Amino acid sequence: MPMRITALEQQAHNQERFSVYIDGIFSLGISAELMLKMELHVNQELSAADLEQLKDAEARQQAVERAINYLSFRPRSEAEVRRYLHKKETPPEIIEAVVERLSNLDYLNDRAFATFWVENREQFNPRGAQALRNELRMKGVEREIVDEMVDDENDEELALRAARKKALLLLQAPDMDYTKFRSRLGGFLQRRGFSYSVVAHVVRALWQEAKEGEIDE
Repeated sequence: MPMRITALEQQAHNQERFSVYIDGIFSLGISAELMLKMELHVNQELSAADLEQLKDAEARQQAVERAINYLSFRPRSEAEVRRYLHKKETPPEIIEAVVERLSNLDYLNDRAFATFWVENREQFNPRGAQALRNELRMKGVEREIVDEMVDDENDEELALRAARKKALLLLQAPDMDYTKFRSRLGGFLQRRGFSYSVVAHVVRALWQEAKEGEIDE
């Protein structure tokens, strides 16, 4: 026996959503966008299959909106979005549909995400190439993309940028000698993924600048 939509009521707490009443009983809430897309109206007859299709469409829409909100704070990798939706107990088939839709809209693009991550690190928190590779791999970015986006060519320049402020702080200590300076600044740089050879060269260069009175931020 077919069911009938008896009311479509705008929700008080969210005017972008509507409550759907079927045969006088609340059935589900849906977005205004989906209601218009599916051309729902009062007195419309629905089969059980129609209702299931409506519920599935609403679940997909909610998952898309949840993912877009997650992406609004900063770019994310595809794997991060998958993990986030899984944490929200989103069914696997809906996760696949959301990822496909967001990829088609170019909201999800691991190559663009890797570019953002590397540039952001270079500007605000310089890291060595190995550290960047590890971070991107942990974000689920494929090795091919990571290798394309990260190289060692700029490591020495980045290490110098990362180390100058730290070096100035260390040099304020009255008992600071080269051995302590090398140990503390070297450890600081190694924790940021710079190689031993880069660390050694940068530590020597900054110590020499300090002795010549040339070091600054």
